Amino acid sequence: MGSHAKGALLHGVAVPFEGEGYEIHPDWRPRDHRYATEEVARWLVEVFREVGEAIPGTTAYLGDISAKGGGDVAKHRSHASGRDVDIFYFACDDAGHSVHDLPAMLHFGEDGRATRWSMGRAGRPIAQPVPRVRFDARRNWALVSAMLSNPNVEVQWIFANRELAALMLGEAEREGAPAGIVLRALSLLHQPTDSQPHDDHMHVRLFCDPADRSFGCTDKGPRRWLKKHWKYMPSGEERSSPRS
Repeated sequence: MGSHAKGALLHGVAVPFEGEGYEIHPDWRPRDHRYATEEVARWLVEVFREVGEAIPGTTAYLGDISAKGGGDVAKHRSHASGRDVDIFYFACDDAGHSVHDLPAMLHFGEDGRATRWSMGRAGRPIAQPVPRVRFDARRNWALVSAMLSNPNVEVQWIFANRELAALMLGEAEREGAPAGIVLRALSLLHQPTDSQPHDDHMHVRLFCDPADRSFGCTDKGPRRWLKKHWKYMPSGEERSSPRS
């Protein structure tokens, strides 16, 4: 109900702490901000499973979603209605092997190299040196592609640092990714101007599910050409291509 910043969550679904291709980071579990709408929870599990199957050995770290009943969440100005999701960026070594079991998020520089630790457990400094790892463009692009390809939920924004977004789009070009997915990513990857640069995680925001609008779920911000007006058409009606 309500918006991403001024909302609540009725009958929120708890995303399991672990599943195929993902886990909620151990230091985030006590916060218990793992509640989403039913559609978003199912979508997340499907997306992480798809990436894990496509690139074996891949495990995503999931951060905050929403509190059990929604509403204000510490350290956030959004995450109020089960439609905002924080996901750590994938990191890899120079051989391209995924690096896991890190104690916190990592900040990445313009060249994709890890520069410093980000948020850890409150009151617990990260003593170990910053590892010699880099932004894993292959896995991060696979995640973005899977999110945008899944038809069950519609992505409104993917907040990400612009240089890191460029690395993902460069990987899409190298792989010959479908033009439609790349165009959607170009439209949705956005570095926010009123908050942190998101060089340590991606923040994904989803549009309201049509069925939730009767409960007062509201989308804030531009709807853009990407909004699938054809979602509301009868199932047998021909769907036209969106235009800018």
